[in-house]
Amino acid sequence: MKKQLTEDLFRAYYDARRNKRNKKDVVKFEVNYERNLFVLAEEILDGKYQPGVSSCFIVKKPVKREIFAASFRDRIVHHLIYNYINPLFERSFINDSYSCRIGKGTSYGIKRLNHFIRSCSENYQKDCYILKLDIKGYFMSINKNILHEKIKETLNTARERERERERE
Repeated sequence: MKKQLTEDLFRAYYDARRNKRNKKDVVKFEVNYERNLFVLAEEILDGKYQPGVSSCFIVKKPVKREIFAASFRDRIVHHLIYNYINPLFERSFINDSYSCRIGKGTSYGIKRLNHFIRSCSENYQKDCYILKLDIKGYFMSINKNILHEKIKETLNTARERERERERE
């Protein structure tokens, strides 16, 4: 268990530092990154891990939104959790959901849009209309209780499947 968690933490560490190597908290963590990861693994295994304080700021482009930035150490834990649970949720997403999905980035979205335009316009022979919109404050208005229940349901179902496989 400990060995697997440590290996998974190293993977999460490499994921978290991608394109962030010049950030102050990343550099600070990297000075003793192996020791820091072993300490983090112990805290997780002992049930003593506590998330740190996030910094909060507002960005105005492309739309005004509130950002909560976790410390680098906490972002490693975020990646660890993501790496464990992403496969459970990935299969339930529709094909045209593109944000934060492997192989479903901007280029894939553009190709899909082009496919839909060509199809709708009969290969550019007819007019075609596209609606681009953003629902202001959508994520801040999501009912967190419903979201938490759906997440718990998915995780509990996965845990039950895993237990059934172990019994076989």
